Amino acid sequence: MQRRAAAAYFLFFLVVSVAAYAYIGVAESQRPAVDIEGPELTNDSEFSSGDQTYTVSNIQPTGDDGTMAAELAWTNNSSQYTETVDDGSEVTRNNTTYDVSTDNATGTLTLTAQQNVTQLLQEDSEVYNSLATRDGTDYVVYRADNSTQPVEEWLPEPETVTYTTGDQYPYEADDGTQTTTLSEVTNSSATVEWTASREETAELSEGGNVTLADGQYFAYFPDQSTVKIISSDKYSQYQETLAAQDYFHERKNGLWGISILSGIASVLMLGMAYLPNRG
Repeated sequence: MQRRAAAAYFLFFLVVSVAAYAYIGVAESQRPAVDIEGPELTNDSEFSSGDQTYTVSNIQPTGDDGTMAAELAWTNNSSQYTETVDDGSEVTRNNTTYDVSTDNATGTLTLTAQQNVTQLLQEDSEVYNSLATRDGTDYVVYRADNSTQPVEEWLPEPETVTYTTGDQYPYEADDGTQTTTLSEVTNSSATVEWTASREETAELSEGGNVTLADGQYFAYFPDQSTVKIISSDKYSQYQETLAAQDYFHERKNGLWGISILSGIASVLMLGMAYLPNRG
């Protein structure tokens, strides 16, 4: 009798285990899928948003959990640049070096040409080509009567160029002279700004937001080689699908639990069927 009961329980738990395992395969076909419209993009794919063109690259897992990421690159043709020109610095224009001075009160940046005293002496036939120094002051010496004049009084008025806030200013950038706008002046420096192209990038992550030219979007990775860029107004639909997938996984894990525990129970029942009878 004991063996019959154990055998019956063995069959019962075995049937439950097999049935649960079989239903797991059937249930997999009912797994909720994220089916939201959006361009399917692979590495080096291009797409447009507004007037801007974007390129996708580096689609790859980023961790052991299979989390996906990618990179989005584009050229911003209206990027703002700013630089400062310090008071007391030097700039060069057409082989002439200028001293920079800034004035917050008038909002001006002034360039004063540095003068080559040696060259000017050589160009003036009325004076000797060298200076005389007395009590720390430099003088020019006239050839006619050896009379002297302080060099500061003899020098001609230097060339000056003045820029006011809002004026265009030729700034010496690393890639050449750049036409800029004088936007701010203080007593210590002046700020110039201009618009030019700049290469920009953004990181794409599963469900992560990204701002494109015509609005807000988020990323979804259907597989390890594809990413979708989807309008943010569909984000609630995306979250609902993810919640449905989580619930599906919970039920699937429950079936696995039933199958495994029932299998163990059937083995135990089979073992009990063969226990020796008392007496």
